[in-house]
This record gives sequence, structure tokens and C-alpha cells, in this order.
Amino acid sequence: MIETSAAPRQKNLKSTARGTFRAVLSGLGPWAIALLFLGPFLLYPMFRVLGGALIEDGHFAPGLLLLPLRNSSMRDAIVNSFVLGVVVTILASLLAFPLAYASARLSFRGKTLLTGLTLVPLLLPPLVGAVGIKQMLSREGMVENLLRALHLTKEPVNFLTMAAPMVAIVAALHLYPLIYLNLSAAWANVDSSLEEAAENLGASNWAVFRSVTLPLLLPGYLSGALIVFIFGFTDLGTPLIFDYTEVASYKIFMARQEVNDPLPYALSFWLLLASVLVFWVSRRLLDNGRIATLARGTRRAREVPVSGWRLALVYLSFFTVIGLSLLPHFGVILASLAKDWTSTIWPQWTTSNYGDVFRDSGTSSAIKISLLCAALSMCIDVVAGFFLAYALVRGKVWGKGLLDTLAMLPLALPGLILAFGLLVSFRGTPLDPFVNSVPLLVISYAVRRLPYALRAVSSGLQQTSVTLEEASLNLGASPLKTMWNITRPLVMANLLAAALLTFAFAVLEVSDSLILSLDNSTEPIAAKIYALTQLGNGDFKACALGVLGMLLLTATFLFANRALGKQLGALFRA
Repeated sequence: MIETSAAPRQKNLKSTARGTFRAVLSGLGPWAIALLFLGPFLLYPMFRVLGGALIEDGHFAPGLLLLPLRNSSMRDAIVNSFVLGVVVTILASLLAFPLAYASARLSFRGKTLLTGLTLVPLLLPPLVGAVGIKQMLSREGMVENLLRALHLTKEPVNFLTMAAPMVAIVAALHLYPLIYLNLSAAWANVDSSLEEAAENLGASNWAVFRSVTLPLLLPGYLSGALIVFIFGFTDLGTPLIFDYTEVASYKIFMARQEVNDPLPYALSFWLLLASVLVFWVSRRLLDNGRIATLARGTRRAREVPVSGWRLALVYLSFFTVIGLSLLPHFGVILASLAKDWTSTIWPQWTTSNYGDVFRDSGTSSAIKISLLCAALSMCIDVVAGFFLAYALVRGKVWGKGLLDTLAMLPLALPGLILAFGLLVSFRGTPLDPFVNSVPLLVISYAVRRLPYALRAVSSGLQQTSVTLEEASLNLGASPLKTMWNITRPLVMANLLAAALLTFAFAVLEVSDSLILSLDNSTEPIAAKIYALTQLGNGDFKACALGVLGMLLLTATFLFANRALGKQLGALFRA
């Protein structure tokens, strides 16, 4: 009798647990999970920034928003930042367009190797690349001595006085792969029958591209261009290295400790407003339903083999862009092996900089802090990304599109503004970065990289049949057991890729690290690199630290690319 009565009770408990779990992954459950994490650490800091720009002494004061506009220096900084974002996007687009076309539409020897090399710039943050370029272009540096040796100049050439062009070029060389990834995927997915129909009606090649191909490429292009613009618009690390002080990011950085000053809040408001407007416009263009690529019954365009002068032009395009994009890496590696690098083309060689990195307590501590923060944020992102992706792909969620937009919002928001919002939001709390910056560094890294984990897992779930999960549920397994024993192994490669990418990007995160690390004892790698560049002889050690980070990024990208393949580009879409 006892066993007979226990069986229904056990069945009821299983049924209740199954119903509870299904409720969590359907309806408003995923919203509760998302808001529990993104509410206090994404939405609240943004509203805190807006509040600081609109409220003074507890009263509504919209006039505070005019403070940066009334100050000529601040007004010029906003304009310069916007212009910088536009210029970086244009330069990156010019670099990416020919390579994307060749990758998607042409067939030639060595294509796999060349298209893989186009992703190399992502392995080095602009902050580190800027240090290498600055060493090469410095007074009596490599470039100036090379020009003299070739008798191309007699007078000293001070490249570093052109700070704004240097910042734009370095940023574009780093960011063009984001446009290339999205654009090449969009080009490969264009329905070639539409182009052929236009040609059969007598349209010229230019008319076909302008009226058919270009509109179909627009979603993919805008996905990458949006991220490039926002990064160029709010980049902090590169302007700091080149001493380009007339941008809004630099002004906010210098005022980050003045939490009661309304000026940085107002300045952050204008940067945030511009970024949100760009994000909103791009989403409207992408989601208005007028643009489509491949559907059922359509076919991809066949790759056209090239030869002769056309093949030479393709190789020239790839080698030129890849060569230019590798200059920052080349400069960083050379500088990391330099004992002295003045008045000579090549430096005086040494490997002691790498030993100094591990022997010095400050740099070794920075490596430990970065690895710790990156590992903790990776765990948060993988768990949160998996549950959110499962709910969005498998569950019946209310407002699924809105929830997806909320989860992807950190990709479009400036990291500089989010870091400043976290800084002022948690001042005087147990998470106070003025006391210990590690907790907020972990949180900021996790929030910023959550979209990568979400996209990586979602792509795996979308390509995995639901049949095995349904069979498990029909045999009596609980949804939680099914998710762990069936779904998790099926998307393990995507989970691994999500872990690798979120970890790698967090290790060398720049804006969050520079804003939130207010104590030398808790500086992560990016903040330590900048601190070393401010010393008289610290550039070479900073480059050695950057090379170590680059090697880590290289390894993680190789593993992530092996796990995700062509899906890797989908992670860099807003």
C-alpha cells in the first residue's frame, strides 16, 4: 500500500517540476531570468546615466543636457567623435567590400588561406596595435629611418602629430573584418536568380548591382557597419595611445572619478543617444520585411573562376589589405623584442621584456586579474546564454523579438558608457570599484559578451533537430534532464565556442578595464598596458604583455572557428 501511494506522489512531483521548468522557459519566465541579470547591470546603469544628465539636487533639470553644447571644447569633442565613427566605418567598408566579393563570388587558388588571414586583425585590440604603430612611426623610429635610407625624405617626419588620422586608420584596420564577415555571408546568400532575371531584361552589370544586389546586401552590411561605427564613435584606448584628446571618450575618461559633476553624465547622454538612434535605424532597415535573400526554391550564385590580370588583381587586393592590417601586429612583436629602438630601422634585440612581464609584480598581477575576471564572466555568459538561447529557440516566450533585442543590446551600446554607468551606479555599495574593481569588472565583461554566447548557442540549437528532445520527453524524462542529457551534448561545440570567445574578448577588454580599474593593485591587462605606456621606458614591456594576450586570442579564435565554422560571422551582428 505504501509503494502504491508513493508512486502517484512521485508522479505528481515530476509533473509539478516539469510544469515549473516549462513555465520558466515559456511565457514570462525568460524575461524574469534576463531582467534579473540585465536589469541591475545594464538597464539601471543606463538610466543612472540618464538621471545624472537630467536631474540635479533631486529636481528635473533638462538644461544639464546643454552643458556639453555650451562648452566649445565638449561640443567639438562630440562632433569629432561622430566624424571619427563615420570615417572609421567608411575606411573599414572600403577595405571589406572587394574582399567580401572575392570571397563569396570568385574561385581562386589559396582562397581558404587568404580569407582566413582577413580575420587576423581581430586578434589584437586597437589599444595594443596602436602602441606598436606608435613605436614604428615615432620620431627617429623605424618608418622615418626607412624613408631616409630610401632617400625619400631628408627632413624629420612627425607622423604622430596627425593623431586623428592615425586613430581612424588603426581602428579601421582592426574592425574591417566585422564588415567583411557579414558582407561575405550576405553576398553568398543572395538569390542569383533575381540577378539573372534582371540581366535577361537587359539591365547592365552596374544596374543589376545597384537595384538588385546592393539592396540584398544591405542587412548584412549594416549588421557589421553598426558595430564598427559604435566602436569608432566611442573608442577610448586608441585615442589615449595617440594622445588624441579632442574626443568625447577621452573627456569622460578624465572625468570618471567626478561622480557628482553633471558634465560627464550629459556627455555620456549624447553618446548614448547617438548610438541608440543608429541601432534603432539599422534595426528598422533590417526588420522592415522588404529585404530577403535565400528562400526555398532559390539557389546560391556559383563561384566564378578567375585568371590572368583579374586573378592578379584579386591577389593584390588581399595582400594589400592583409599586409596593412598586420602592421600593428608587426610593430607590437618588434617592440616586444626591443631593448632600444631609436635612430635605427630595426631595434636592438632582446627577450628580457617577456621575462620582465612575469617577474614584475604589477604585470603578473594584471595577468592574474584578467584571467580571473575573464573566467568568471565566461561562466556567467555560458550559463545565461544557454538558458536564454534555449528559451528563445525552443520555448514559447512572450515578446520573443523584444527579449532577443534586449539580450543583444550590449553589442550595440558603447562599452565606455556602460562602464561609466556601472561606476556611478555602484559607488558606495559592496560593488564599489573605488574599493575593489574586480566584481564590477566581472559583471561588465559578462554583460558586454553575453550576446556572443547567446548567438553561438542559438545557432547550434537552430541547426539541431528537436526530434531527440521530444523522444526523451515522451519517454518520461523531465525537461531539465532532457536539456542536460540530450540538448547540451548536441550543442557542446557551440557552448565551447561561446566559452572561448567570451573568455578571449574579456581578457583584453579595453573600455571597461580603463574606466573601472581605479586601483593599481587590481588593474587588468588592458589598463596595465596603458599605464606602462605612460612610463618613460614602459612601451616595450607593454608590447610584450600585448603579444601574450594576442597569442591567447589566436588560440581561442582557432578553436572557436573550428567549432563554429561559417557561423562565426553571425556572432558579430547587432
